[in-house]
Amino acid sequence: MKLFCSRDELVRSLQIATRVLPAKTSIPILNGIVLETRDDQLFCFASDLENGIEVKVPEVTIITPGRVVLSGRTFYDVIRHLPPGRIEMGIEGNAFTIKTTSTFFNLNVLPAEEYPAVPEGLKRIHHYLEEQTGLQGEEILFSLEAPVFEEAVRQSVYATAPNDSRPFLSSILWEFNADRLRLVATDINRLVVKDLRIIGNSEDSFLVPVKSLREMAGIFGHPEEEITFFLINRQLYAVTKGILYYTRLINAQFPRYEQVIPKSFDGEARLQRTPLLNSLSRSLLIDKAVKLSFAPDGLTIFAMDPELGQFNEVVSCSYEGESFAIGFNAQFIIDFLKAVDQEEIVFHLSAGMKASVLQVKDLTSYTYVLMPLRLNY
Repeated sequence: MKLFCSRDELVRSLQIATRVLPAKTSIPILNGIVLETRDDQLFCFASDLENGIEVKVPEVTIITPGRVVLSGRTFYDVIRHLPPGRIEMGIEGNAFTIKTTSTFFNLNVLPAEEYPAVPEGLKRIHHYLEEQTGLQGEEILFSLEAPVFEEAVRQSVYATAPNDSRPFLSSILWEFNADRLRLVATDINRLVVKDLRIIGNSEDSFLVPVKSLREMAGIFGHPEEEITFFLINRQLYAVTKGILYYTRLINAQFPRYEQVIPKSFDGEARLQRTPLLNSLSRSLLIDKAVKLSFAPDGLTIFAMDPELGQFNEVVSCSYEGESFAIGFNAQFIIDFLKAVDQEEIVFHLSAGMKASVLQVKDLTSYTYVLMPLRLNY
């Protein structure tokens, strides 16, 4: 194996590929990253068995093809500390050499035969992208513009519990048919429903790990990118030009979330996002729990802590309904306000301990269901 490549392009590729290297693992070979040449192109591949990333490295000249496994973090650190310019790399004996005009590294290689085989789906997708054949219709799901996908993830992951042992709390439900993808997320105290328009040819639902969605949103961030999703052997693949990411799906049942979304309300308030966000942020200085008192002449926000003191502020709003007070976790409302860009917010309110709903004005594709808090004051 011998090749020449751009240091900057290789750094960018390794930044992506090393994202899935495990922090801790009982399988040492998974700390490795695979460099492999195929069809006069160089690919980096890494996996933690649950997730995997393959990245095509641009601006590569291959002299001799080959495949090698290197310590992923060491290799990445070496490359990013090299000066800009062309790099010569290759296998010499039992070592992997990295050369610039003035720098030389000799890295130990890992046993390539011990590295787990890549999923069959990855090979099939490569064949499909090259030949436009080899996949069944239901395996090709749909495509989304990268900014649309990133926004959908950002507007849903905050309502999950990624570290909870219950699978449906640490994942997000994907439901889709021929024209709609729905993302549903919950941590029991709140629920997000986000709808996206798609063009698909199948109908299905499954749970995607929150960690994987965050990784995808971080990887596929270019405004001009379009992400194509595939489902093969219960693994979800996300593909753009030069990058392929896959994750294993969660095998669990998601609750019947439709029953949680209220159909009627006791009041409706229309508020400006920024003043409400600023006021609730100030209330957090006293306590997370706030009492919201709605009346025709405005909204009063009140927080109290026996040791710290009290907070009280009136926020302008347009309110329809009987006056009443209700408790919420202020941080939960702030999470929603930070996730949206539009200024006019509609708060559909339920009295007692029933769920309320936050939405953006004239936007029914994003619904935030929030359970109240029981306050003692």
